Amino acid sequence: MRLESLHIQSRFKNLENLTIDFSNKEGLSVLIGNNGSGKSNIIEALSSIFSGLFDSSKNPIFSYQIEYSLRTYNVIINFDYTTATYICTVNGIVDRVKNEYLPKQVISCYSGEESRLWDEYFFHFYKKYIDAIKGETIPNQPLVFINKYYWDIALLTFHFYDFTAFTDIRDFCKDDLKIETVNYIKLTFDTRKISTWEANPVVNFVKAINPDNLPEIQISLADLKNKLSYITNEEDFFNYLTAAFMPKDDKLITKIEFNFNNNLTTSSLSEGEKKLILVQVILEVIGDESSLILLDEPDSHIHISRKEDLQKLLNKYSNRENILTTHSPTLTHCFDNKHIIMLAKKENNDTEIIAKEKQEIVHELTNGMWTYMEQNLFLNTNKDILLVEGKTDETFIAEALKQIKAEELIEELDSSKHKYQNLDFSFMPCGGASGVELMLGKFVPQINQTIIAFFDGDSAGWKGINQILGEENKWNNQNYIIPLKQSDIWICSYPKRRGFRGSNYNIEDYFSKPLLNKMVFKGFKGLDSIRTKNAVKRELEKDCKEGNLTPSDFKYFKKLFDYIIELKNK
Repeated sequence: MRLESLHIQSRFKNLENLTIDFSNKEGLSVLIGNNGSGKSNIIEALSSIFSGLFDSSKNPIFSYQIEYSLRTYNVIINFDYTTATYICTVNGIVDRVKNEYLPKQVISCYSGEESRLWDEYFFHFYKKYIDAIKGETIPNQPLVFINKYYWDIALLTFHFYDFTAFTDIRDFCKDDLKIETVNYIKLTFDTRKISTWEANPVVNFVKAINPDNLPEIQISLADLKNKLSYITNEEDFFNYLTAAFMPKDDKLITKIEFNFNNNLTTSSLSEGEKKLILVQVILEVIGDESSLILLDEPDSHIHISRKEDLQKLLNKYSNRENILTTHSPTLTHCFDNKHIIMLAKKENNDTEIIAKEKQEIVHELTNGMWTYMEQNLFLNTNKDILLVEGKTDETFIAEALKQIKAEELIEELDSSKHKYQNLDFSFMPCGGASGVELMLGKFVPQINQTIIAFFDGDSAGWKGINQILGEENKWNNQNYIIPLKQSDIWICSYPKRRGFRGSNYNIEDYFSKPLLNKMVFKGFKGLDSIRTKNAVKRELEKDCKEGNLTPSDFKYFKKLFDYIIELKNK
């Protein structure tokens, strides 16, 4: 299965008139965004959509259009909530919704405490499955919810595979889980319950393992395989074991204990290893190429060192359609940018998709050094944005604002006279004019947000300003008096502090003259020992980061902050 697009037309939570493009994701879409941006709501919306497609009594409470490819079918389904009607188009021909046009299964795994997904969408199909497993065949469960109760079932299923043929499963068990030897499997049975079931495949499965109807058995892996030699398909083994173990109030097998290595059980495994077990069983055993897999924060509680293992596992099974949400910068940084879908909250808290063009601009400007989560935080910010030439500019301005704010709080008790407390910036080091040009017309300020590009008042800075404004040496230190606005971005040189007599003006010139003299002549032994401009900049940056400077060293930065306040009020 391959999702192409989803358009949520009428409101579902904070999703309305929202289109998500899943094409070109190659079977793996990673939803990232701040809390409340709608990541889990998209997972829930997809669960609701397919819940309704498999059973009309569970129709969604919103209108939508979804497009996907499945085997030889291109399927487009429109659902109108107001009339509860479907229009299904398959390969360009209108048809009714048929099971053959739907994925084999929609499989979800959620790591949090919230049970809404289970309660609203998956429990209904679990209940129908449990009611039907006493029949002559194991029924298909179209919506499957995988949780911690599958750990031992999964481990046992993995070891039911022939490791000589399925080397990936063997390597996962031995290398990722460090399971070297299986000592035994201990199974506990409800012998009374078995007698109440009529003969069916599940009962036959249980009796093959426990022909003497004992309340508990301890069995080797080899003996278990021998007793179940009639089962040649690992998926069938998993389904029989699940059917016998999963009914909450009607279990035939009440406990499964997988014992390995030096008398260890699944309780000995780390949270990260347990999560990998669940993802592996979803991808390898339950899911296939016609499945839709929804993973809501599958990496939560996984140690940072294991997050790359999760990414490798998902990449290996990209022939499924996998959609996951995450908060982890480490995990998102493992994926190629083509897999990332960034979400943001609009002013009314509705979800919007951040344009790929914006993502690519930020990625390019930061030379790929920002993680996708850092990029997303920047693209979501409602702070004022300062576009600066380099990282040192950000360091100086940020530390200056911090020091001046602190001094203001100490010196002035009347909060009404606090001038700088409301200033708060997000920074984008643009590297010069070309970086600012990339952002022109692409980054429109939010309400009450100001975007300002600052350049040093030197030859390179004036050249950059002329380049952006399409002028030929028009703007320079003599005639550049007022800031100019270009595509919602203010283009400025740093305003000179009072009393400055030099021609060029760099951001470092906001530092006090005694401090700059100290930096220039630090370690002075003669003319040859006078420090260069770049050496002074590095020393200032180091002192800023280490907190070695005082508010008096930053007093002239107030000129810059007053200038920003002036632009914000224009």
